[in-house]
Amino acid sequence: MTIKNQPPFGVTQDGEQDWESLTVRGWLRAAGLGRLFNPTGNQFPNDALDRPVSIYASAPRHPGVALEQDEASKSKRPLQTITPLAQELTIAPILNFGKGQEAALAKQVLAQSGVILISWQHEAIVEIARYLVASHEPKATIPAKWPNDRFDIVWIFDPPVKNKSRWKFTQVPQRLLPGDANTVIE
Repeated sequence: MTIKNQPPFGVTQDGEQDWESLTVRGWLRAAGLGRLFNPTGNQFPNDALDRPVSIYASAPRHPGVALEQDEASKSKRPLQTITPLAQELTIAPILNFGKGQEAALAKQVLAQSGVILISWQHEAIVEIARYLVASHEPKATIPAKWPNDRFDIVWIFDPPVKNKSRWKFTQVPQRLLPGDANTVIE
């Protein structure tokens, strides 16, 4: 259990304490995502990975906006997580949706082609997955819950190919930082 406003706390890119920002370990992970999604010489660490053409992150709720007016999270973490990669790829992050708008996000993503990366609050990732695969559940079971302590894994959804009616679901451990798990989410 984590008690709010207790270490480890988040810090801004400038090192100022900010509860809505990534932890130092989170910043290190964000800096390493290029090795997964934009590796030198196209040598991806896993065959299931590829370079994104679009990157989505949940838009943080603006400070001072009441929760009743905007159910989005104040968390800057999803955007901060993908910012170094987006800059490396010269892709502007898409911030059209916030927490609570997972169905609309999935609808927009499904209308596009190419590899799309989504960075979101972990407690809503399973919901996004359900909207993406809808009635075409993959053979591999999508976990019912994203654990609060896993920030070291990527979920990959490949849409059904001609004459096949199911999505393909793959989990790829990132293995970017010491202590990262080499296991999937059950």
